[in-house]
Amino acid sequence: MKRYRFFFVAALLASLSSFAQAKDVTGIVLDKRNAIYWQDNQAIVQNELSQPEAVAYCNKLVLDSFDDWRLPTLKESYTIVDLTRDRPALKKGFEIRIDEKFWTSTLFVDHPEKEAWRLSMSYGEAEPYRKSRTYHVRCVRGNPIH
Repeated sequence: MKRYRFFFVAALLASLSSFAQAKDVTGIVLDKRNAIYWQDNQAIVQNELSQPEAVAYCNKLVLDSFDDWRLPTLKESYTIVDLTRDRPALKKGFEIRIDEKFWTSTLFVDHPEKEAWRLSMSYGEAEPYRKSRTYHVRCVRGNPIH
């Protein structure tokens, strides 16, 4: 049992150090483990959008001359969650740290036309909600994580 506990702690510590501010750019965090970039600027605090608006916002975002942003999937969104933290349950490396709910691009299978998954950064819990509700948005760029 101690061996498994050691591996769990080692994996947890390794995951905490995989995020850093991207070099020579502002407002962007690099997830080195997954090779994806995260938006990390004041727009995250200011924008509260419906899920379709969030998709459109990320698709149109130009940040530090990068124009290939998108709304993250639920799986990608969980890569920035640190369940050892709360309010927000966000991994180290991010400057913008708010305890709010964020949209994902993942649609709810039972009602894809009406609902999508959102992630609460309070404790890292996810639930499907009506797409018309307004939540915060943190865009991502890079190859999707499957």
